[in-house]
Amino acid sequence: MKPLDIPLPKQDVAKTTSTPRASNSHRRITPISVLVHGSESRQFQTNDIWDFDDFEQKALEVALDNPNGGYDKTFITVTFSDGSEHQCRLDLGCNVNDLGFSDHCLSIYDYHQQNHDKPDMAWMREDHQLELIGLIEYYQLDRVQVQQAKAKARHIIEQVKQQQEAGKREQVKAREEAIRIHQQKEQTFQESLNIPEWAQAAIIATKTEYDSENSCPHTGDYQSKTIKTIILAWSKHTQQRFPEMRKACLNHPDTAFLHDKTQSKEQRENYSMGAGNYLTENNYLYHGWKVRKQRFWDETNKAKSVPLGELAVCCQ
Repeated sequence: MKPLDIPLPKQDVAKTTSTPRASNSHRRITPISVLVHGSESRQFQTNDIWDFDDFEQKALEVALDNPNGGYDKTFITVTFSDGSEHQCRLDLGCNVNDLGFSDHCLSIYDYHQQNHDKPDMAWMREDHQLELIGLIEYYQLDRVQVQQAKAKARHIIEQVKQQQEAGKREQVKAREEAIRIHQQKEQTFQESLNIPEWAQAAIIATKTEYDSENSCPHTGDYQSKTIKTIILAWSKHTQQRFPEMRKACLNHPDTAFLHDKTQSKEQRENYSMGAGNYLTENNYLYHGWKVRKQRFWDETNKAKSVPLGELAVCCQ
């Protein structure tokens, strides 16, 4: 939504040339036209004058385009049959927002009727508030039409909710299917491995990048995704030695540059919850090339510790 720079009050301002008498129904005044001072919706142009019924229809369309809680601020002045005016800001949207001018006024009126006697609602009994309620009671507004508009809004909200829930179910289903396929491929890969009896660990290189699709910077949730995994070498011991890692990098062209000490960096995280010793490219910060040693925790099934990836020549 684009910001508006319109010097209009957020609260309603009504000016009448007559004395409101709600009990005298034939004295009620009818809204005739609407002057739009400005709107966040492109459906309204500044200084356009609308027939009231046409404006209400268009306002409902704009409101129904905001089913998720958002709204389009719209500043208007409504002119009535007796020449009086009502100036206000509409927040056109579904849920608890405005569906049009009639809905705006009747919502204010109904809320006042339900709450004005409560001890903590003293502001509702102030003179300017009572004057506004008296004027709204004096307006000839179509309550049936407002109820129909609310029914449409509820229907749209429910439709969007169902679509969102269906979308989430599809996403979960897709993730579960992707995991199942990955696990199946990984199992097939592990069963194909011919790991030497003397091997106690594997030296593994992984390349990761930022996962923009599954990350949410607004909540601080940053995800990574692995785009390549290479099994560089088998190791006779479990010690995390950098010279051995650098030598293993020569076994594949993609990682050969990490053998050069000027192009790689030794990372030491030998503390509680740390990742131990591992080798990275110089600019590594959560993403990029990383070389580590993976210990075989199960001597009877060493392949279980080896992730799905590409085998360097020495491991084939």
